[in-house]
Amino acid sequence: MPSLRKKVVGFMRQLSISNLTAAVESIGQGDHQNLQYPKTTQQELVGGCFISRYLNGLEKKQEGPPIIHGRSPEELPTKPLGDYDKNEKEFAAITGPDRGLTTVNLKQRHLSISDPDVDYIDILDQPDQNGSGMTSDGEIAGVSDWFNSHDMAYGIATTLYEKNPTNDCNNGEPIADCFGMIARPNAAILALADGVNWGPKASIAARSAVHGSIEYLNKALFSSAINSGVSTTRDVFIALLQSFHAAHSLILEEKGMLTTLTVCVILPLPKTASGSNSSSKKYVACTCNVGDSLAYVYSRKTGVREITRGCRDIHCMRDMRDALGALGPVAGSNPELKNLTLSMTEVEQGDIVFLTSDGISDNFDPVVGKFAVLPSNNGGSFNAERSGRTESRQKGRRKSVDHPQRSESEIHSDLPVVEAYQRHELTLLRMEDLLKRGVSGKGPPCNSAKRLCELVLDFSVRITAAKRRILEDTDLYYAQQKNGELVALSKTEQKIRRRKTIDKISMVPGKLDHATVVAYMVGSYKFD
Repeated sequence: MPSLRKKVVGFMRQLSISNLTAAVESIGQGDHQNLQYPKTTQQELVGGCFISRYLNGLEKKQEGPPIIHGRSPEELPTKPLGDYDKNEKEFAAITGPDRGLTTVNLKQRHLSISDPDVDYIDILDQPDQNGSGMTSDGEIAGVSDWFNSHDMAYGIATTLYEKNPTNDCNNGEPIADCFGMIARPNAAILALADGVNWGPKASIAARSAVHGSIEYLNKALFSSAINSGVSTTRDVFIALLQSFHAAHSLILEEKGMLTTLTVCVILPLPKTASGSNSSSKKYVACTCNVGDSLAYVYSRKTGVREITRGCRDIHCMRDMRDALGALGPVAGSNPELKNLTLSMTEVEQGDIVFLTSDGISDNFDPVVGKFAVLPSNNGGSFNAERSGRTESRQKGRRKSVDHPQRSESEIHSDLPVVEAYQRHELTLLRMEDLLKRGVSGKGPPCNSAKRLCELVLDFSVRITAAKRRILEDTDLYYAQQKNGELVALSKTEQKIRRRKTIDKISMVPGKLDHATVVAYMVGSYKFD
């Protein structure tokens, strides 16, 4: 009779997107003898599982338009922008979770920061028409209605953490992520921040970052009262850098802690830039990010590519507990910008640009999903992900339960081994598979921003379901007396019992975190 570990290893090896739901639910059940193995199609028998097809060279990541990145606007090529109407009203504006960016900067304070090293477009030093620092009545960050979503411009956030039976609340509350987006007929601004660690100050930091950056960019790019002179991609990147200063300043004013931040601006390119024979309109996605919140493009032609890949070395194993950089008071009142990166790529009408927190992106990782393991010589690097180091920039979550000390290769010895760059490509291929083929594996392909958000969030919720079920076991929180009455355990005893779940937790897929995605389908929209 095979052991539970061997059953789960074989089980996860066969796991495909089409049977993900049944898989995670079966793993979480107490009756391990009746684990339901996923059905394998004839194609899978011939070609092998998803990971095997890739590792055997039967499946390749298709290349899309190039992604160019650098640390400053001078390191990137300058492209002229096409016509975009700065007076066009947004057709969608959305923020979250809850009230999102609208919960900070309630006095609408002016933000103005100069930097002698960068020639910023400092529009915020100019007085408003009424001579005050306030926006027009009813507007927050230049928008009057922040809860106006659209199928082509959508965002959503949730928690993947388990619910604590003693108080019926999810651990890790409040959600420390925040997103915001403004979509106009042929242009958009997307922003996403992930507060480092748990607690209200992490949430405040994320909301302040999104508010500060979007408020600045909305004025710099679209205010009819200000002649900002934005006509090239270089101008956009200068404005993006200045918006990060505004975001950091607002975090300090609101007394928030640390957060990642990724902001993407999508604007049209001139018609001549795409060539006279091209039938698709071309746009440019200009992105600035610090930390490990990432930006992607989904194209029906070329699949998923990561815009922010230049913010880290994809050929080296990363420490998943290290956000790599953060805004907020990392050292005194200074941020940590070691991986702040500017990136740009061309996108076409119908492409979907989307930003995710690591609660989404990490759950598509083949190692986190238990589809593959790291080489044994990387055990030290991988265990660094689990060490729970206390540096302020690191995302120290649950140390003993989610991150056991034994190596993955030791626990799942039968799984295929992947190098760092393969891990990155397989993450993109997993996303692509979901967006092209849906949960069933039979399609139809994703055709809206709203659908993309629903698909990737649903995937993350499902793949972490077994972990939540294990951690929500009442035996970890209560003791049953002889009369059948349940008595709450002490905090110390709860921790001891939770530590005993390490082996079980290590065998099931997923990473518990806050999970957020915001997406925009590129295009030129006309409304009556």
